[in-house]
Amino acid sequence: MKLVIPRNASSSYKLAWMKPFHNCDSHLGFLFRVLLVVLLPLSVFEVSAIERRRPQVTDDISYFFYPLAYQVPGLGAGQGLGGTVINGLGDGSTISLLGVRGDIEVNSIVLTDVPLFTPHFTLSMLYADGNKGGFAYYDRGQDSSPEPEFTLEFGRSYGRALELGLNFFDRQLEFYVGGALAFPEIDYETSDLANFDELENRPPSEQENEIAKFVKNLLKYYNLNKIYVSRRGLLIDYTDDRTDPRSGIRFNFENYFFEGEGLTNFHTYDYSLTSYFPNADSSGVLVGNIFFSSSEVTKALGFGEFDYDECLKDGKGSEEISIDTLCKGVERGFNDFNQNEAASSSATALGGPNRLRSYPVARFYDKYSFFAGIEYRFYFLEQLTPFDFLLEKGTFEALQLAPFYEIGQVSDSNDDTLLQNFKYSAGIGLRIVLSSVIFRADFANGGEGSETTILIGYGF
Repeated sequence: MKLVIPRNASSSYKLAWMKPFHNCDSHLGFLFRVLLVVLLPLSVFEVSAIERRRPQVTDDISYFFYPLAYQVPGLGAGQGLGGTVINGLGDGSTISLLGVRGDIEVNSIVLTDVPLFTPHFTLSMLYADGNKGGFAYYDRGQDSSPEPEFTLEFGRSYGRALELGLNFFDRQLEFYVGGALAFPEIDYETSDLANFDELENRPPSEQENEIAKFVKNLLKYYNLNKIYVSRRGLLIDYTDDRTDPRSGIRFNFENYFFEGEGLTNFHTYDYSLTSYFPNADSSGVLVGNIFFSSSEVTKALGFGEFDYDECLKDGKGSEEISIDTLCKGVERGFNDFNQNEAASSSATALGGPNRLRSYPVARFYDKYSFFAGIEYRFYFLEQLTPFDFLLEKGTFEALQLAPFYEIGQVSDSNDDTLLQNFKYSAGIGLRIVLSSVIFRADFANGGEGSETTILIGYGF
């Protein structure tokens, strides 16, 4: 999986909410004006009268056992089985057991919001074991190629996570802190770190390029065996409902620390502001989201300089690849890594199921990232219908249809380049709204084609 994180929080915050938008593309700049000139000021008046429309924590036990069909851009597709029990470990808690097969093979147990002594203090945990998975990595920057630079395949890998939360005022204010430890096993035999197809029949310049790319990618991940991610955050949820908000405003700040052996250590700072504006009877809700992320390196990963002359002296070429081409390629790979990757951080990437849904996971990344999106959620067949089948028990609330439009950009500098030449996604989503969970299927089209996402939970 792609690891990402940010920079000076105060200057980043100013960029996200205060930069002028006169350099934006004309039709994309309109989206900014809707979000910043209309939606956000309106939210100031809207939040003054927000009340929760239903209890946020109940003692009713509900459960769902279901076949899984997942599809996540950039990660693949497959199927499996899942089960979720609400309030099984205390009021407000969730227990989920998931097993999936296909492009990804993983078994997991997820506990969320388990109350400890009081509903205001909660515990969340994750236990996951994987046997198979793959991830496509793209080059850094806003002008990166749509073709993956390389692909990593994973074998036996596992992860563990724990998080503590403290909430107040009917869960309108939450603080949380936690950490996760992952041990990935990279399968180098099946991973595609470079394109060596018929390398011997290609000109020396192309041979050198592929060798350089292979060396850079190998240096970036060859010693990766342990990743530790810590997270702390603040959520201000001044909406009428935590699971399916239809009115109000929500602000989320998160700070991630990525550390580990065999990778550059860095921090990220994420800011997300979402506003919800219902029509007269709340059968339709306009949702606007603005997201900004910045990152900074805390410990660079370096391998020193490569000695080209020593390579020429001691190395051996072949009939297909000369020793000069080989050594030049290896030297370039070392230099590319040390100059462009060893001391570079990555803010939260764009692409995947939540931001720029027409692109695969982590399609665009750099030191900074910016995203803005709107969607209109139409509710159909609204009713509070309790059901109690053999494998299902809960409350059906509505079906939802949601057209959406999103823009985003990444940059290596905290300036106007982050607000120009936006990537975009436009599409429509179908959702099943239950009392405690949202099932969604989104189809999005953008500048590089279309993607379909089948997942649990809203994109924003």
